[in-house]
Amino acid sequence: MKHISKYLLLACVISSSACSLLPTAQNANSSTISFNKQHILQEGKSIYRSHEEIEAVAATTDWLVWAEDPRRELWIAPANSTALAATHLATLEHGVDGICVAPMSETTLDVFISDGDGGMHHYWVDPQQKTINSVRRLATNPDVERCVISNDALIYQDPYLGTMSIDRNPETDPVIRPTDTAKQGKFIAQLSPASESSVIPNTLSLIEAVIPTISADIETDSVDRAGDAADDPAILLSKQGTLWIAGTDKQQGLRIYNAQGKQIHFLNRGRLNNVDSLEIDNHRFLLTATNRTTHSIDTFIAEPDKNHIKFLSAIPLAMDDPYGLCMAEINGNVAVFAGDSEGLVQYWQLSSDYQNGEMLNEYHFDSQTEGCVYNTADQQLYVGQEDTGIWKIAPENGERDLIESMTSGNLVADVEGLDIYYGEKNYLIASSQGDDSYVVYQLAPWKMLSKFRIGANSDLGLDGASETDGLAVTANPIAGYPNGILVVQDGRNMSPAANQNFKIINWQKVDKLLK
Repeated sequence: MKHISKYLLLACVISSSACSLLPTAQNANSSTISFNKQHILQEGKSIYRSHEEIEAVAATTDWLVWAEDPRRELWIAPANSTALAATHLATLEHGVDGICVAPMSETTLDVFISDGDGGMHHYWVDPQQKTINSVRRLATNPDVERCVISNDALIYQDPYLGTMSIDRNPETDPVIRPTDTAKQGKFIAQLSPASESSVIPNTLSLIEAVIPTISADIETDSVDRAGDAADDPAILLSKQGTLWIAGTDKQQGLRIYNAQGKQIHFLNRGRLNNVDSLEIDNHRFLLTATNRTTHSIDTFIAEPDKNHIKFLSAIPLAMDDPYGLCMAEINGNVAVFAGDSEGLVQYWQLSSDYQNGEMLNEYHFDSQTEGCVYNTADQQLYVGQEDTGIWKIAPENGERDLIESMTSGNLVADVEGLDIYYGEKNYLIASSQGDDSYVVYQLAPWKMLSKFRIGANSDLGLDGASETDGLAVTANPIAGYPNGILVVQDGRNMSPAANQNFKIINWQKVDKLLK
């Protein structure tokens, strides 16, 4: 089975509405498809009769999709038949003025439906399983009837503004812009009126994606508030196999999710930004987080097997805006590295009861840092300077080396989350927020190994991840994930559109990219 994660699709599909004028076209069997209010026609002969009113029809070479009024029903059928075997997909909660459709993969169709009232509704449809997932609603002008899908854009005819485009990928900002005539000229031409109620199937070819794309396996519950809220995850895995994901909500506090992504605890501590975890004995974990409300390092004790977590202490920081944080055990003591939004990073050693601390060193940068991780193999601290790259720092004396610069082209600002995968080989993973990607590095010697994106898992109805802030990774085996997991913050949570959350990815998918 080939998934959306492996391919970009060069597709062209025109939608038709009963009141639109579109060019004549042919289906996979070179037969002209058209429709009127009661019939879908092949070479002028009815292959489907509706007892309602057919409002709009769209097609790929393999599938026909159409809507019927007044019940707002969406239907699908194989396209290569002289008598359509129609299946009811859904009863829509909105009207239909136009439809366009294109393959996402061999198992999923991208479907856009204009409701005529200023809404363009995006769905993923599995034609074999006859399932439909709502992805997002895009705002357009009213009275949009004709649209076409290219490899990277939804292109539609706006009756007031002309031909407009929106990125097809839901992991991008939904910016409406005039269509680039040089790039999309052939698609624009297909929107021109010609023959009423005719249907143009897409043409499809597959090419390897420039940046490999994998998909998430689970997503957590969304945070409570809209906007920029979810930020940084940490993984807690007990010896008995209990998995917790701790995630900061930088508007409210700390959220704890179980292995199924369900929220099971919430600690209202204010604007927690970054969090990290450290196993301190066989069943307990220490959590630390930067608190932008109290200007402190907050400490917590978690016992996943007992389903218990408690707040311990707020250790004051002389920072106006605490931001990044990571934690490690160094020489038998707990070390916390905390940074602010002005380029300061401090090295703290916590007391044995984790309720106080002493600052041992500090490092200054000329712009903001956030993600950091301490490498237990070489006893070095790795810090992401958001607009510059990744630094390797000796904690004791502060000697540093810019081991990955933005000028290398692997990272696109901002550099955000960092973590290390300790397995048969050790890897550093970085969030490249500027191009919605993730970069994997070999640590010794330093080398970029792979760059990938997290796209839709249409089989599960999960969107991808983009605008990622923090991430966390573990190589420890988990039920269903023998090589561990990667957890990333998702800045745009779709399918359906919701507040931000975290995505969980089987590390085996990443590992295949490293072979």
